[in-house]
Amino acid sequence: MKEIEKKTHFYWLDLVRCLAALIVVLTHHRIVFFVEYGSLPSEDQNLFSFIFYFITRLGHVAVLIFFVLSGFLVGGKGIQRIKEGTFDLKSYTIDRAVRIMLPLISALVLVFISNLITGVDNNILIFVGNFFSLQGILVKSVSEPFWSLSYEVWFYIGMGAVALWFISKNNKQKIISLIIIFVCFIIFGIYLKASYLFVWMLAALFYFNVKRNNIILTSSILLLIVSIVVFQISVGSRTTEYAGSLNSVFLNENVIELFIALFACIMIQQIIQIKPSKKISILINKFATNFAKFSYTLYLTHMPILRMLEYFGFPKSERFNATSIGYYCLSLAISILGAYLLYLLFEKQTSRVKQMIKKQTT
Repeated sequence: MKEIEKKTHFYWLDLVRCLAALIVVLTHHRIVFFVEYGSLPSEDQNLFSFIFYFITRLGHVAVLIFFVLSGFLVGGKGIQRIKEGTFDLKSYTIDRAVRIMLPLISALVLVFISNLITGVDNNILIFVGNFFSLQGILVKSVSEPFWSLSYEVWFYIGMGAVALWFISKNNKQKIISLIIIFVCFIIFGIYLKASYLFVWMLAALFYFNVKRNNIILTSSILLLIVSIVVFQISVGSRTTEYAGSLNSVFLNENVIELFIALFACIMIQQIIQIKPSKKISILINKFATNFAKFSYTLYLTHMPILRMLEYFGFPKSERFNATSIGYYCLSLAISILGAYLLYLLFEKQTSRVKQMIKKQTT
């Protein structure tokens, strides 16, 4: 199989990424500003509210898709560069560190401010641990979305160590790389969820070119949807009376997650070959690219904004009506606007900061 040629842009991946980020935000806003579906009055439990609650239970699946995208783009490109002999460990380290740190710093500052306003204790040790992506290992997360960030960082560290082993001709460096790889496996085996490491590596292996096939694309999308639905009804919740029933019978959540990741990998492998040609598809792809630019900041910063809105009186609705949906949409708009402003100050400077550091370290 031929490998994917180097491209500056993969079609539709930004759409997948921005939808994943938006679903996480929709989920957290619904949890904070609405009671569970089963607690709604019977007259509000209708098709529209059911669809709304179903979509806003997909936050965990969206994070899983983030891991798939990360494995495909970072892991896959890493493997390609190792095979081509073009992998530069210093450049890789700077790229990954800056990519993570700029949005992370903005989010940590916002969480700190939010805690001051809402009266939550700012434990400096926990903040330091989150800065070094040790949440879930040595400290707890300072904010709900931060749990996944430690996974990303340790994915990157593991990839860098693997690359070092392959590109190094120095035995001492090879030993160091093996030690780091061993530490990564220990961390994922004891503290983090090992199956997510498998998901990331699986996605990296799908970074090669296959012939586009509409049957495979359609099948992967349908199977992905089915897997997501099965996952929803296998996870216990008060949202629906049947949620959690399948898990106790014959399905395991971890297994379903792997199927979701597999079908997402196949879908991604196919959709990147579909170039937008019609005006509407070009506009959608362009909008998704612009939205995806600050999706990482949005993912990290929406919760402290949410907590401040909650503190200042945004109500938790017990009804599903025009008023509650209006408050919900307003809170979403505030979170997105706040994230975009922080993006302009921090994440947007990523390329410039990378270039500056690389020049200084040359």
